[in-house]
Amino acid sequence: MKTEIADRKANPSIDIAKLIMAILTIGIHTEPFGFNMWLDYGFGLITRFCAPFFFVASSYFFWIKDRKMALYIKRMLSLYIIWSLIYFPFDFLILKEMPVRKILERYFWEGNGHSLWYLWGSVVGFLIVFLLMKVIDSRKVFLVSVGVLLLGCVKSTWAPMIYSLTKFEIHDFLGSRNGLSYAFPYGVMVMGMLIAKNFVYEDSKKRKELVMLAVSVACLIMEGSLLVFYFQTTSRILWFSVLPCTYYFFMLVKDIDVPITDKVSLFLRKMSTLIYLGHGLFLIMFRGLGTWKYFIAVVAASSCLTVGIISLSKMKYFSWMKYLY
Repeated sequence: MKTEIADRKANPSIDIAKLIMAILTIGIHTEPFGFNMWLDYGFGLITRFCAPFFFVASSYFFWIKDRKMALYIKRMLSLYIIWSLIYFPFDFLILKEMPVRKILERYFWEGNGHSLWYLWGSVVGFLIVFLLMKVIDSRKVFLVSVGVLLLGCVKSTWAPMIYSLTKFEIHDFLGSRNGLSYAFPYGVMVMGMLIAKNFVYEDSKKRKELVMLAVSVACLIMEGSLLVFYFQTTSRILWFSVLPCTYYFFMLVKDIDVPITDKVSLFLRKMSTLIYLGHGLFLIMFRGLGTWKYFIAVVAASSCLTVGIISLSKMKYFSWMKYLY
């Protein structure tokens, strides 16, 4: 029920899903199925849910808890600055060769990579949503976001298909993985709000959502197969079918009754955040292992780092580590 969920400090099913998504994100970067084209392609489609799910969950908790926008943005910016400083020694040699314009673009548009783009994208996405809501209602904002997603697909993923059919060449201007072209376009910021504000639990509705999720996944498979194998697109970030997939998947997940306490659920949430933000360190350290060894090594190291940070942050002299998550 809406009231019961709003009164809880956590949603176990969402927090478990976020941890799984964080681990799958490591899979995106380590390609554990790289030895087989079909397995790699199938895994790639599944992992398209990861970042959108994080965005929806973040937005959902923001709206259902009725939090202050300034506090949310402050937290995201704090995490972004702190983790950018942590990654700086690894980025130094790259940054040294970059012109100032590229450095500014890297930090204030692309989100500095290392999965940190999610933090910067969240800030930009929320700002866009709040500015638009000053002039139009939330449902119209969602429609605008869908339109921007279509534009994003046209200029990136769908570009080879459009060129093949019309001979009109489209360049991926402004990039694809950022607040404007990803966080806001997937509708996730608005989607989280719509889900939070219109929450109704019905068993019959859940069955319908399960069917719609299956249909959406089928559409994603068709969209991906057509563009990857037939039109041979090289940009595989924006997929339009991920939008309904994310919506129906999130709607199903958030209502699953998982018998764990809020304390455990919040611990899993902290783990997912730290694994997502910190695994880039081990991507650099263990680069070259290849396939499963690479994946397992990064997951294991990220998990150990995560548990260590959470445990130390409970101690008096290491309480500052809470700012890492």
